[in-house]
Amino acid sequence: MGGRPGDGPVMVVLGDSVAEGQDDPDPAGGWLGWAGRLGAHLGIPRELRLNVSDPGATVEDVVRDQLPAVRHLRPALVVLGCGMNDALRGFERPAAARRLDELFGWARERGAVAVAIPVPRPPLLDLSPISQFRKKRTVQRIHDFNEELARVSHDFGMAFPEAEAVAKVADPAMWSSDGIHLNPDGHAYVAEVIAQIAGNLLGERVS
Repeated sequence: MGGRPGDGPVMVVLGDSVAEGQDDPDPAGGWLGWAGRLGAHLGIPRELRLNVSDPGATVEDVVRDQLPAVRHLRPALVVLGCGMNDALRGFERPAAARRLDELFGWARERGAVAVAIPVPRPPLLDLSPISQFRKKRTVQRIHDFNEELARVSHDFGMAFPEAEAVAKVADPAMWSSDGIHLNPDGHAYVAEVIAQIAGNLLGERVS
């Protein structure tokens, strides 16, 4: 895909520690993660990728703290990777819906393709000695957040992968030992799936 120097970032990534790339070290320093791998798949040079993700971020944090830093930009691609912290801590669905509307509205207004990554069910739920009640509530929150991601993607004409598209992410072998962060194999898998979706959409915008 490439890009022209001086035009600003071609790809902007917002989200939490998984979007940041935690547990997938970059040989050049820092984290690579699915975002860095996605950029490589799409042929976007490092200098034209901007990842403003923060560990622990919820969708509220993304809109309040991350969106202002990129609001002035006109990226071709925006990728959102958050929702896990919302599911683990609890969230008000109407409030999350409003934040997602603001985020996707910004992407559409800037002429960008936006892709939201589904929130997976983390192995942490089986590794941690939490009650069945809390586990069920967390699983329900994951479902609810994904429903909002699907809804806002549809409303704004953007892409949201079906759960089946990233089914392999359910394999514990894709996760780090903490059960909450993807390992390099998991990041590579997510990047491959999103690259196919984003690449097709970006091609449609160009053609």
